[in-house]
Amino acid sequence: MRIRGLVRTFSQVRARLQVGVPPEEADMLRAQVRGAIRQVESLCRQHGVTPSDLPGPSRSAYRFLKNLDLDRLPVVPADIPTPTTTVLRLKNVARLEQNFGASMWERLPRLVESPREQTRLRAEMAQQAAAIEHICARNNALPSNLALPSRQVYCWLKFLSAEDHLLLHLGALRLAKRVLEDRQSRPEPSVHVQLVHMASVWRMQSSSNAAVLRVSEGFVDAGEAVWQALVQSSVGGNDRTSKQLVAQFVESEDFGEVIAGIESFAAPTVTSTRGRAHDLDTSFERVNRAYFAGKIPKPRLTWSRTLAASKFGHYQPATDTVMLVASLDDPLVSSDAVDFVMYHELLHKKHGATIVNGRRLVHTGEFRADERRFARYDEVKRQLDEVARMHQR
Repeated sequence: MRIRGLVRTFSQVRARLQVGVPPEEADMLRAQVRGAIRQVESLCRQHGVTPSDLPGPSRSAYRFLKNLDLDRLPVVPADIPTPTTTVLRLKNVARLEQNFGASMWERLPRLVESPREQTRLRAEMAQQAAAIEHICARNNALPSNLALPSRQVYCWLKFLSAEDHLLLHLGALRLAKRVLEDRQSRPEPSVHVQLVHMASVWRMQSSSNAAVLRVSEGFVDAGEAVWQALVQSSVGGNDRTSKQLVAQFVESEDFGEVIAGIESFAAPTVTSTRGRAHDLDTSFERVNRAYFAGKIPKPRLTWSRTLAASKFGHYQPATDTVMLVASLDDPLVSSDAVDFVMYHELLHKKHGATIVNGRRLVHTGEFRADERRFARYDEVKRQLDEVARMHQR
């Protein structure tokens, strides 16, 4: 049984708690939470089930709302403005992404060979991202308030505004082009590839003179074998082996790391490190003292607004930010599990990324060796696997 709107209510409440609750809105927020809890429990009684029988996201959202201490909300003084939590919808942003994507494919040889062209492209993308930020500011909003399609485009523009990201993006397009050219002997229509930030793994669209294969930006780090499988799955028809290889890559840490990095650009800028069960400041101090001799500089720490099922954190080097997902801010999750995710993300800060043959490697052998230094490593990994299963649909 699915309860419509429950996860959305969780997201709204979590967002308000992160930026602080104005005194005049506190009673309204309490009523919203209590009303959602009553609705869930009433529907469960009607269907002869309990909240623990709900699908993972609904179950997690209910548990979060049920366990909130409504008498100790993070109330902010009335004279301090707080960002809106209203969804902001922008026109023509999707077309902006399509135009950039088409242009990069058409100009690919020149872009690859000309640093000047790359610089100009990055400047154009940064300018468009800044324009979106300006619109958000005019509406007392954050990029995280953007409706999903606009937010995805904004994050994509921010991601590709970085030189190393754009180079990887162009390298992936060049690899895709080579894989497609290897199939020229087959009677297939011309295919243009666009790497974009979207929920789908890939999507084939028709245009006036070619088919357009839109692929998730998460494939920016994929090797040739994965691209061959992706092209075979999308262009060549039903091939079980290729689809399995693509699915395996989508479940990999490399794919998840890219997606988390892109989405982190729309993270809220006003946050509290203290959750309802765990405090990120305290976790950082424990981990820094135990594993870095207290010497690693403190990054910005924040909780996400999402109930992720498998990717528990992310380090964003552009803003020096460690973000842990809301799934971990639960009394049932141990402080050891939170500390391990904090440690994992701080290792990203320590090691950075290595470019090998045009691919970005973040989980190197040295990284993995350091990761296993964490006390009770196997026990904590098992607990995180259980948390992931608990939040799966």
